[in-house]
Amino acid sequence: MSENRREFFRVIFNQALNGKVSVYGGNFLPVEIYDVSAGGLVFSSVLNIPLGESVRCSFEILDSAFMLEGSIVRKATGVDVVKCGVEFSVDQGTSSELFKQLNHYQIRNRKSFLTD
Repeated sequence: MSENRREFFRVIFNQALNGKVSVYGGNFLPVEIYDVSAGGLVFSSVLNIPLGESVRCSFEILDSAFMLEGSIVRKATGVDVVKCGVEFSVDQGTSSELFKQLNHYQIRNRKSFLTD
């Protein structure tokens, strides 16, 4: 049985978020983000980014913009896309703000689910 080593709760989106990722300090390229936690995220891209590579991730949650640095810690290659897991390298304040926004997002989704 595999052990879940995640330190933070993870928000899995019903529909992928549009985001951007910069690799090698270059231009931002569009990606689809499938889930986010205060410690990292999972996205898909046509780029095959090497494990350990530093990236900058840009996305919005509830009108709050985030620009977070991290590194590729996991990847799975598909037919046309590569799914990458990123572990963030952020300060406590940024992590707390992301955690707060993810909580608000979860609460809002649960409320809308219960009223539908």
